[in-house]
Amino acid sequence: MDEKEVFKMISRRGFVLSQASFCIFGGGLASSAHGGPHSFPGQLLISGFRGTIPADPEVDQVRRHIERGDVAGIMLLKRNIKSPEQLYRLTSSLQEASPDLPIIISIDQEGGHVTRVGPYNGFMSWMSAETLSKSGRSSEEILGYYTERARELAEVGVNLNLGPVVDLNVNPFNPIIGSKGRAFGRSVDDVLRFAELFIQAHRSVGVKTCLKHFPGHGSSFEDSHKGSVDISQTWRPEEIAPFERLVRVGLADSIMNSHVLHKYLSDEPWLPTSLSKRSVTEMREGLEFEGPVITDDMQMAAITDLFPSTGASVAAVQAGNTLLIYSNYKDQYSIHSIAEVNQSLQSAIIEGVLSPDIIAERATVARKFRATLVSSH
Repeated sequence: MDEKEVFKMISRRGFVLSQASFCIFGGGLASSAHGGPHSFPGQLLISGFRGTIPADPEVDQVRRHIERGDVAGIMLLKRNIKSPEQLYRLTSSLQEASPDLPIIISIDQEGGHVTRVGPYNGFMSWMSAETLSKSGRSSEEILGYYTERARELAEVGVNLNLGPVVDLNVNPFNPIIGSKGRAFGRSVDDVLRFAELFIQAHRSVGVKTCLKHFPGHGSSFEDSHKGSVDISQTWRPEEIAPFERLVRVGLADSIMNSHVLHKYLSDEPWLPTSLSKRSVTEMREGLEFEGPVITDDMQMAAITDLFPSTGASVAAVQAGNTLLIYSNYKDQYSIHSIAEVNQSLQSAIIEGVLSPDIIAERATVARKFRATLVSSH
């Protein structure tokens, strides 16, 4: 498919010819009555935190946020994990704070470079996507490999693994995908084969997955953790195929919206797809995906270089994202980001920039997803 055909494809879906709906400062959407407790902005947040036991200060704070409905879930990093037994106690204490609806307990556990658990904290090792794809193992062996490891996640309370990566390894020198061994391969068929096994293994033990990084990060020459990434000249149409096909066969639990600039899917040339309505609309109408759309970490430089503090949260919600990740992975961030993001979204509602109906709509999708989560507690 050449560029003209791509343009026609996306035009038919209403993106190129439609006016960008991005609006943050002033004007915009009319305000309406608050939609009740299920429309609280916090229902759209996934937060990282520091601490390993229930008595740690940030763990106690996040538990209180969960009880008040200020946050939909948490994201585990290496700093939170010392052993399987310790992690189970930690996740149990957080789940107990939400007796009516499971919270999201997520982790970035792809294998290889991107791992939060391994032999260093009492878990099995995970090969990278690239290493596994080149291992010569049969599909049955790979399914068994991932099932054993996904079961370990389930047993300690994890219910969402932020993988698999379904980016195509278009640029093997890509600093964040190709060079890290995070892609299963260069062809759509190779990526689909391994991604399906990854997903099926997790589903068999009750762990949800997340396809990333829409619309494809494999051709970039930059890392969105460090700044703006424009894939307009390198992106290929087939990069969207793994997402489309996995949605079509019912293997997409959630999709991660990346912080890249894209000539067709960015509302403005300078605006990342994660903050662009065109990108989410492509998922909803083009891919016909109805599940949660999750932003990549909102504290990555591709976002923070554009907006002060938590200001981008309003744009992310307006764009149509269901859940916003604030991992607080840098020293400058803490659990206080939960209150800051809630305040930012509440202020936008009060000022008439953001409709509470939009919050309620996003929260409904998030709560519906949470209702499907398996809790081991």
